[in-house]
Amino acid sequence: MKIFLTLSLIFFIRCADAQITEDPPFKYFGFQAGMNISNMNFNMGEPPPATTIDPSWKSGFTFGFMLCIPIAGKLNLQPEYSYTRRNGADKSLGIDYSADWLSMPVLLNYQVSSRFSLVAGPQLELLIHAGSTYQGVSTDITHDVEERSIGITGGFEVEIIKSFFLSAKYLQGLNHIGIGQRSDVKEFKYQSVNITAGIRF
Repeated sequence: MKIFLTLSLIFFIRCADAQITEDPPFKYFGFQAGMNISNMNFNMGEPPPATTIDPSWKSGFTFGFMLCIPIAGKLNLQPEYSYTRRNGADKSLGIDYSADWLSMPVLLNYQVSSRFSLVAGPQLELLIHAGSTYQGVSTDITHDVEERSIGITGGFEVEIIKSFFLSAKYLQGLNHIGIGQRSDVKEFKYQSVNITAGIRF
């Protein structure tokens, strides 16, 4: 029994030592923050509106956390987790909208050079809160808005100085996001340009 306990102790000490000296499973992690300019494209709803609705690009903000995990050579996996506020409007009704999302893009990062990378991949989002404003009256419409957004995003990252970078990405929504209840539902797809600055560790 003593021999077993001694061998077990040696085994766990070696495992702990290996975990301490072993390289981390990720290349780097970082934080980023910035702005987005978004359009709720109601013309891409189903069914489409009888008359074309003019686009309304409005600014919002985003901030969050990212990881870079090596896959092979210059190719990396880059999951991100961000809080994103998007604003928009339906010009045909004169209603302004705002929505807060938990954004979770899973990107492939291809390092073209030591300072420049291309990124692309799917982006899943979960709704946190939504509101509308009509003739100065604000309403909580969280429970009237589709709770998920699925899109595809792509862009680039540029390292400005050591550890600091700028990123620009375009998001195209793939699923129809409905606003309303039952038969009174109006759908749109997101289009968004995102520009962020960040730091890597």
